[in-house]
Amino acid sequence: MGNVDELESFIDETIHQAVAKHYMPTTFMQMRTRWGTVEAMRRLVISGDIQSGFTRLVGLGLVDYSIEATILKFPSYFDKDAREAAQWRLNQLKSGEYPNA
Repeated sequence: MGNVDELESFIDETIHQAVAKHYMPTTFMQMRTRWGTVEAMRRLVISGDIQSGFTRLVGLGLVDYSIEATILKFPSYFDKDAREAAQWRLNQLKSGEYPNA
């Protein structure tokens, strides 16, 4: 879907939406600077750890702006493992099995 500029713009909007609700995704922003947007997103989503950013965005009603939802919105930039991990987390949320959400 689209080009990398669209993905970058969407992530910028995601950060803007989070900040507007008083959440600063500092860890993601640092990772983005270090590894670039796609690699930072991939690293976060394939981590087995429960991501506090995902939980915060869910709590703020911003699940559509989560890394997981963004990976599925822009699937061509991500490998199968990242897409499957993103889908799994979103499925857990929908089923009510996601912790702390």
